[in-house]
Amino acid sequence: MDEQNIKKGLNIYLYYWTIPAFFIFMAVNLFMKNFKLDIDANPMLSVVSFLFGFILSITFSMILTRYHSLKNNLSVETGKLIMLYSFSKHLGERFHERIKELIDEYTIITLRDYTNYGQGREVFFKFNQSIDLMNSKTDLQKNCVSSFFSELRAWSEVREGLEVLTEKRTEIALKLAIYTLGVILICLLFLNRGDIFTNTLFIVLSTIIVFIFLIIEDYDHLHIGDYAINISNSEELFDMIEKDRYYPENVLNRVNLEKGRMYRIGIFDKKEGKEKIYSIRYSPVFNTRVKALADRVRGR
Repeated sequence: MDEQNIKKGLNIYLYYWTIPAFFIFMAVNLFMKNFKLDIDANPMLSVVSFLFGFILSITFSMILTRYHSLKNNLSVETGKLIMLYSFSKHLGERFHERIKELIDEYTIITLRDYTNYGQGREVFFKFNQSIDLMNSKTDLQKNCVSSFFSELRAWSEVREGLEVLTEKRTEIALKLAIYTLGVILICLLFLNRGDIFTNTLFIVLSTIIVFIFLIIEDYDHLHIGDYAINISNSEELFDMIEKDRYYPENVLNRVNLEKGRMYRIGIFDKKEGKEKIYSIRYSPVFNTRVKALADRVRGR
């Protein structure tokens, strides 16, 4: 089974922590209801709220621009791989099978470690190294060779863009500014309490601010949206090359599995720092089998 050195993180959305944050703010409001300072926080609230909103709009604009660029580039890359596969059909059986294997290898690598897209670079080079397997005797084959290399060159540009976009993060200074203003805003809302309305405002707005912090982190680390798109595109490629769909163990809760269908499941061994891939048929005991394999791999 193919094993690769990869990095893994927790498969969890940070914004889930908004719920405990809500209860924490409720507890703070309840147990510190008599804590007050004789100051007028309203002028500062207005200034800080304006600055917070202004920087927040810039931050989200940058994040969403990156998200839409990723979404577009992922779709373009899938289209390029489909075209390469289609052209390879006319260039000899050995070359076609080689391209099929490379598409499978590349898709697995970029799916399991999405935020480190550069790991697919080595496989990309193998596409160029496979040209000695091409058959280009007829005019049709010569035209396909030209089109193949044209698509390969265009894919190279898209792939480089994906490397940059998946590794890029929001500027530290921008995040520091918005987090600082957010914390100050929470403190001012706390100091401005005094009646039911301002108490409720403190709890609700403070929770929303924490939610904003966590959403920024989730988008920044590609935990939301575009990874789901990558999974969908990968499924399309696996079906096209007639290979069992592959999923890392930590994304199984995001996909719909079909009864009776075979799947390749990647299980990460933390001790060895490697992933092992197992073929498992989906059935009522699928989750139990995956868990048993995971426990065996990790020596539990």
